[in-house]
Amino acid sequence: MRKNKLIFWCAFAVFSGLTIYALWNEISRDTAKLEHSISGVILTVLGIGSGIVKTDNAHVLLFDPETLELAASRILNPFLPPITFSVGQADANRQLRGSYRMLVLTDKDGNPNRPTVGEIIGPLTESIPLGTEGVEYHLDRPFRSFPEELMYRETDSPETSISGIVKSSPNLSDKVGPEDRLVIMLFDPEKGRPVAVKILENFKLPQKFTIGQSNAFGNNPLEGKFSLRILTDKNNQPFQSVPGEIIGRSKKLISLGVKNLEFVMDQDYIR
Repeated sequence: MRKNKLIFWCAFAVFSGLTIYALWNEISRDTAKLEHSISGVILTVLGIGSGIVKTDNAHVLLFDPETLELAASRILNPFLPPITFSVGQADANRQLRGSYRMLVLTDKDGNPNRPTVGEIIGPLTESIPLGTEGVEYHLDRPFRSFPEELMYRETDSPETSISGIVKSSPNLSDKVGPEDRLVIMLFDPEKGRPVAVKILENFKLPQKFTIGQSNAFGNNPLEGKFSLRILTDKNNQPFQSVPGEIIGRSKKLISLGVKNLEFVMDQDYIR
């Protein structure tokens, strides 16, 4: 009997210790996340949010307060305010420190740089320290342009863009319709998300194209190599595929400055 009790208490002590250790690690992770992020709730002012639908994306952006360089970005989808948010170190590709200015806007067509009817935006905030909780951010106006402080755009040059010609493989060419849009995107391989987007409303294959710094989201400088994706869009939702859409993905990373690139859309777009 004594031996069974000893085994029971030993097992109980080990189980309790492992549970406390796991809880402590979880608390530590949550604390670290809070210390390196900004969190709160996104709301809309009266009469502004009527055009929001559940397929809209909301982009939560943090900018360096001195250079106004994009430091972190997070996409919320589906987006139906009021909605809680958290943005910070997990959404950045470099170490975040200090304070950042925040901007939130909605996106209906997959091109957050281009205003579309029904999209809304809020103010570019003053600096908010990392670790701040309970921020109340109000989307308060139709999205017609970015705040004046962010409106600067570099003029593309051959050194800051990728250009070439895109066509479809012969077995997919009959899927391209006259109402389709052509969506050109540069993906950062480390971030795993698009950093530049360009949409052609009218095109005819084979189509010349260029994409570069002027198409970069949030005025963030483009550096390094990128994955190029070009697809057709039939439903004004580039990140939601429908039958008949096709896509091409670069087989290797491409550097800015590449010219005369021959690119083929050779797959059905399935997402």
